Amino acid sequence: MPAPIDPADWRDPRVGWGVVLPEPPGADPAALGTADDAPEPVRALVAARSGKVLRYRPGAALGAWTLRDYAGGGDLLTAASPPGTGPKQLPMYLLICAGPAEIPWSVQYMLQPVRNVGRLDLAGDALANYVTALLAGWPGSAARYDAPLVWAVDFGGDDITALMRTAIAAPVADLFAADADMPAARYVDGAAADATAASLAGALAAASPALIVTTSHGMTGPLDDPAALRARLGALVDAARTPVDPAALLAAWQPDGAIWYAHACCSAGADAPSSFHGLFDPASPLARVLDGVAALGTATAPLPRALLGAPKPLRAFIGHVEPAFDWTLAFPPNHQDLTADIRDLLYRRLCAGTPVGLATADYYRPIASLLIRHDDAVRAYNAATTDAATPLDMALYTKLTAHDRAALVTLGDPTAALPTPR
Repeated sequence: MPAPIDPADWRDPRVGWGVVLPEPPGADPAALGTADDAPEPVRALVAARSGKVLRYRPGAALGAWTLRDYAGGGDLLTAASPPGTGPKQLPMYLLICAGPAEIPWSVQYMLQPVRNVGRLDLAGDALANYVTALLAGWPGSAARYDAPLVWAVDFGGDDITALMRTAIAAPVADLFAADADMPAARYVDGAAADATAASLAGALAAASPALIVTTSHGMTGPLDDPAALRARLGALVDAARTPVDPAALLAAWQPDGAIWYAHACCSAGADAPSSFHGLFDPASPLARVLDGVAALGTATAPLPRALLGAPKPLRAFIGHVEPAFDWTLAFPPNHQDLTADIRDLLYRRLCAGTPVGLATADYYRPIASLLIRHDDAVRAYNAATTDAATPLDMALYTKLTAHDRAALVTLGDPTAALPTPR
C-alpha cells in the first residue's frame, strides 16, 4: 500500500519546495544549478531548506519561456511535469525570487493552476527581514489568531465596493464572529460606518490581527501623472476616497507574521501589456484605465512590498495584479454569487493553518473550464447565422474572468501558514 502524500508537507521530497531565479546571460551552466548568484538571504533560504533551484529562461524553443532544471538536466514543461524535488521534477511549492520585470507575472499566472506559487520582489534589508522571519518561523509573533480584522469600504449603489462588501467582507466577518476561537474579531463595515484609513490603522494597532481582509477600490490614477500613479499604485482607497499610506500603517503597527488579503484593483501590482487589452472599446473609460496602468510597465505595488519587507514582516499578501472585475464575483445574467471559493480560502483554509499557496489552489481550478467555454463561445459566434450576441457575450465573459482569476497572486513564500490555536 503506497504511503499517502500530505500536500501541505512541502518538506516531503514527493511534494517539494524550490525557487525560480532569473538566468543571467553567459553564466556557467553548473553554477546555474545552484543559487550562488542570488542575494545572500535567498542563498541562505535555499541552503536551509535544501531547495531545488530552477531558472526562468525566456525565448525557449517550445514556447515563450521554460523553467530549466540545470542540476536535474532538462527543461520542465510546467503543466504536466511530475511533482517533487528529483531530476526533471517540479516542486509543488515554488517561490519566484525576482520582480515581474525579470520574471513576468505571466509565469506566475501559468504556474498557479498546477503549483503553489509565491513571489518575493524585495532587496537589501527588506529581503533580509523577510527571509530571517521565514526561517525562524516568526518567533514571538504578536499577530493574534483570535482577532482577525475585516475592513470594507462601501460606496453603495452599483459601485463594485458594495458588491465586494456583500459577497466577500460581510460573509467572512460572519464566519469570524461565529468562531469561538476568534472572540476579538472585528468588522469595520463601510455600510454602517466610514471605513477610513484612520479606522484601518487604529484597528491594526489595537488588535494586531493575524488575518486581515480588506475590500475597497485600489488606486489606478492619476493616469496623467505616471510618477504619482507608480507611488500609489493599488493603494487601498478609503471611504473619503483617500489612498491608505503604508508608512502611516507601519508607524504604529508591525505585520509580525500576519496574512493580508486585499481585494482591490492593482493591490498586488501592474502588468504590461494588460491581459485585458483589446477586450473593450478603446475609447471607453475602462480601456483607458487598463492602458494607462499598463503604461507604467510591470511592477509590484508599494503596499505589499512595504509590509513584506518591514522589520517584523507580513507572512504573505494576496492581491490582484491589474484591475479586479465584478463579473468574477457575480454572474451578470442572474447575479449568482461566485465567491464561495474566496470565503473558503480565507476561513476554512488559511484559518485552519493551510499553507497560503495550497490555500489559494482551489481558486484557480475554474480557469481551465472558463477557457474551454471561451473556445466554445468563439466557435458558436463564428458559426452563427442569426443573432450572435449571446455567444459573443459569453466569449468576453469567460476570457475576462479566466484572466481575472489568474491575476490573483500571492506575494511571500507559499509555505507560509498561520499558527492555529490547536
